[in-house]
Amino acid sequence: MNIGELSIRKNVITWVMTILFTVVGAYSFFNLSWLEDPEFTIKDAIITTPYPGATAAEVEEEVTNVLEKAIQQMGQLK
Repeated sequence: MNIGELSIRKNVITWVMTILFTVVGAYSFFNLSWLEDPEFTIKDAIITTPYPGATAAEVEEEVTNVLEKAIQQMGQLK
């Protein structure tokens, strides 16, 4: 006897199991916690600063260091 025959012959058990799984599933679904905007962590960030005609040292001094200091002072970053 395979599972199809068993579920047809013992249809009361099949209905009880179906209702049980439906009720437990609905209960679990409505007890899930919901966050509209969940927090997530970004560990790395890449900022590209094109500066045509400048050397790497000039970009680091005039752009990169200034950006790094400003970003580190932001309250939203931990």
